[in-house]
Amino acid sequence: MYSREEAKAISDKIINMAKADAVEVDLSGGERSGTRWANSTITTNLVQYDRNVSVTITRGMRNGFASTRDFSDAGLKAMIAAADKALEASKDLASLPEMMGPQQYIPVEGASPSVINFGPGERAQMVKDSISISDKIGTDGSGYIPKTDQTSLTANSKGLFAYYRDANTGFILTCRMKDGSGSGWAGITGARDISQINAAAYTEVAANKALKSQKPKALEPGRYTVILEPRANARFLSLMTGIFNGGPAAAGAGGPAGGGGRGGGGGRGGGGGGVMAGKNIGDKIFSDAFTLKSDVGNPILRQSTIGPNNTPAKAVTWVEKGVLKSWANGAGASTNQSLSQEGSNLSIDDMVKQTKRGLLVTFFWYIRGVDNATLLNTGMTRDGLFLIENGEIVGPVQNFRWNMSPIVGYNNLDLVGKPVPMHTGEAYDGGGTALVPPVRINDFYMTSVSPAV
Repeated sequence: MYSREEAKAISDKIINMAKADAVEVDLSGGERSGTRWANSTITTNLVQYDRNVSVTITRGMRNGFASTRDFSDAGLKAMIAAADKALEASKDLASLPEMMGPQQYIPVEGASPSVINFGPGERAQMVKDSISISDKIGTDGSGYIPKTDQTSLTANSKGLFAYYRDANTGFILTCRMKDGSGSGWAGITGARDISQINAAAYTEVAANKALKSQKPKALEPGRYTVILEPRANARFLSLMTGIFNGGPAAAGAGGPAGGGGRGGGGGRGGGGGGVMAGKNIGDKIFSDAFTLKSDVGNPILRQSTIGPNNTPAKAVTWVEKGVLKSWANGAGASTNQSLSQEGSNLSIDDMVKQTKRGLLVTFFWYIRGVDNATLLNTGMTRDGLFLIENGEIVGPVQNFRWNMSPIVGYNNLDLVGKPVPMHTGEAYDGGGTALVPPVRINDFYMTSVSPAV
């Protein structure tokens, strides 16, 4: 919401107002908005604006803190007065951490004008165009267009200026036959430019999947070769990014589980315990076809290049051709930062042509953990499941419940396609978008028939 110049003007003003040995300013603010529609009708259009600035002042061995949402000169002076009062009421500290000076961050522009100016009118037109296509094919469309435009800044009197503006959007669509007999999904998240969103193309994909998924064939449960489209693979990947937390020491002690694997977009799986117990850098843990990085500065993701405690983030390779390369402790980034699973230039159609028999999976949902020690999870397919025979899609099949560990799954990986931006969590907005390809995995265990559509 705030440009670099606007944020600097505010932080400089506060630092100059606060006469102290050291001053640190934290600023955040911006817009969170979105448009939802269901049954081919817009149901919700929300816009929320918020902002906050805080100051920490230090004199001698004491410090004081205060914050405000009032960015006027009077409001900022009142905030500083409150921090002064808190400082006077505090006691001397035994020690104070050294204040960080200027840092060099990998340059990235996370906010393009096209997304900044993407308002409710433009979103409504996109929805209208999508509904028109959906209606022609004979489906009802339900979807969500999220938009975020948020500024974060930490600045201090020693010259630190850690600024990032995050403006991104997406397009998420489910189309269903009007009688509920078929369903299809398509979408993108974390788009940094409106040109990345082809609403017409996504609508064609989702609506035609709904049309083609009617009258599914019954198949027996069992182990199948599967092609997971990017959304399904993103959810599968999120179940294991926490395995890189910790290291050999944590492995012996059963390291802490990573957080936020469901709604937050990744991180499930114990740090060093469980599946990573006894594992060391250089060990082969996945298929040769699996490479995972935090590609800090990636020109498509364009995510923050500021690391923990405002240190400059650095690119990290977690796994290269199946070989463990890094633990999260001491790494230059987290696995939730600029995450990228390496792929190829193959399209999903290309991957289908290279598959003798298998299933094309559009979407996973209702994923729940079964055994944290092995990262065994269960979930269901939805929104389009199709049988592949001799390199062609021959028709829809009924949905399955599956039981699978990503540790096993990515060991059975033998083909990857072209990566696209896709959120790894159950939600579609906020952090969590990664570059994720479609993948082909062998011996994926479909345990029972699911009533999902």
